[in-house]
Amino acid sequence: MLDHKKLPGIEEVVLSRRLKDPSVFSLQPKHRRRYTIRLSRLFVIGVLLILCSGLLPTFSVAQDLLEGTQFSKQYLLQISGTVMNETFSEAQALLILMPPVPGSNNPYQFTIQGFPKRNSRNSFFWNSENSEMTAIANEITCDIKRTFIKPVPMHFVFLSPELLRYTGALAVKAGDEGKKLAESTALPTLINARAGKLKLRIQSNSVSGTVWMKGYDPVEKAFVLYSARLYGQKSNHLQPKQEIKKGTTVAE
Repeated sequence: MLDHKKLPGIEEVVLSRRLKDPSVFSLQPKHRRRYTIRLSRLFVIGVLLILCSGLLPTFSVAQDLLEGTQFSKQYLLQISGTVMNETFSEAQALLILMPPVPGSNNPYQFTIQGFPKRNSRNSFFWNSENSEMTAIANEITCDIKRTFIKPVPMHFVFLSPELLRYTGALAVKAGDEGKKLAESTALPTLINARAGKLKLRIQSNSVSGTVWMKGYDPVEKAFVLYSARLYGQKSNHLQPKQEIKKGTTVAE
C-alpha cells in the first residue's frame, strides 16, 4: 500500500511543472505592448533632455556674464607666456565683453587688444566674431579656422630678434644697453594669425584663460608660435590708444 504522506500533492506537482516552463515568466501580448510603449516614451524624453541640456548653457552664459543687462563689461588682463622661445610677463590687454550683434548665433561677442596701446609688444588682438565659439557654463572656447590662403583679421605683436639688427643700435652699443636702445627704436611686427585657440573662464569680477596663435613673420621668414596665460580683473572706463612711434617697421 502506498504511503500518501510521502507522495507530493497534486498542487506541488503542478507548481513544479510551471516553474520549469519558461513561458510562465514571459509577458503576455497585452502587457508586452504596454512595456514597449513605456520604453519608447522614456527614450523620447531622454533624447529631448539631452538636446535641451546642450542648448541651455549657451543662453545661460550670456545672462550670467552680462547680468541681464545690455551694457558691456571690461576686464584688464595681465599676459605672460612665450613667443619664438622668448619669455615675457609684463604685457597687458583689455577684454571688452558685449551683447551679441543682431543675427549672431553666439550668446555675446568680445574683443581683446593690447593696453594701453593697441599694438603693445607681446599683446594680441582677438575678435570673437571671426572665430568659432562654444560655451559651457562660464567657460568659453574660440577657435580660428585654419587657413594658409587668407589670414583672419586677428594677430599678435612680436619684436623679432632679426628686427633689432636693422636699427643699427646694436652696432653703436653692445650688451644690454645696445639691446634696450634697439628695442626703444624698433617697432614690433604685427603677425596675422593663421591658426589659434582661446579659452576663457569668466566670472563676475575676474577672468582667466589661455591663448595660442600661430602666424608667419616676414622679418624672421618663418612661422612663429605665440602662447600665453591670461588673468585679469573687472575694470571701468578704459580705452586702448593707437600707438604712434617711429621705427623700422610699422605695426598698424
